[in-house]
Amino acid sequence: MKEKLYTIPIQDAFAQDCECPVCAMYQKLEDNAIHYTIGPGASYMEEDIRAQTDEQGFCQKHLKDLYAYPNKIGLAMMLKTHMDKTIKELEKAAEAPLPGPNSMFKKNAKPSSPVIDFIEKQEKKCFVCGYITQTFESYMMTIFYLYEREEDFRQQFAQSKGFCTSHYKSLFCLAPKYLNKKYLEPFLRKLNEIYLENFKRVRDDVEWFICKNDYRYQEEPWKNARDSLQRALTKTGSIIVQEEG
Repeated sequence: MKEKLYTIPIQDAFAQDCECPVCAMYQKLEDNAIHYTIGPGASYMEEDIRAQTDEQGFCQKHLKDLYAYPNKIGLAMMLKTHMDKTIKELEKAAEAPLPGPNSMFKKNAKPSSPVIDFIEKQEKKCFVCGYITQTFESYMMTIFYLYEREEDFRQQFAQSKGFCTSHYKSLFCLAPKYLNKKYLEPFLRKLNEIYLENFKRVRDDVEWFICKNDYRYQEEPWKNARDSLQRALTKTGSIIVQEEG
């Protein structure tokens, strides 16, 4: 298979022995994004990047990831200036007239307030998510690019262990946009086949894991059930559990 700089991350992910190559791609992007944000020579020291982190902040998950990174002073600096901006914006929003009580005919109506509007917009923003999204979208396009042009990749795709439910949906939705008529139907048929076949495989492993925790099956072999919960988390929730030790 021919390698180009922009195809290497996709080819590397599909070469892994994992339950969802797209999850593997995303996790690598996420690790790179955290490192870019707060690692050595981190971008937060640049004025234009700091302006973005001040305005966007971070989602709950990526705040936890940033906190786990060994650069507490860097995180403190970003949070301090982000909090400064939040205070400034909310002080301005709080000057607006306060919402009154709902009438008896509008019990489920949401109060209208610049305070609520600001916080709801803020909850949809995350600097790390935005950084990932730009590259992830191009990765998804490259999957279809390789599928149309590389027989080796089509075989690699067919021999994969399938995908998590979320990325199965993404591939299914995007295929009509990026694949030509010749490859669209074969791709979708193969996608359905490998998703369901491998989802059932992991389901069966989880079932055997349950059996192995029943005293009646204690002497039976574990088969492939020992790590079935971790793999089921990937299939159902796009979660990759890192092996300990």
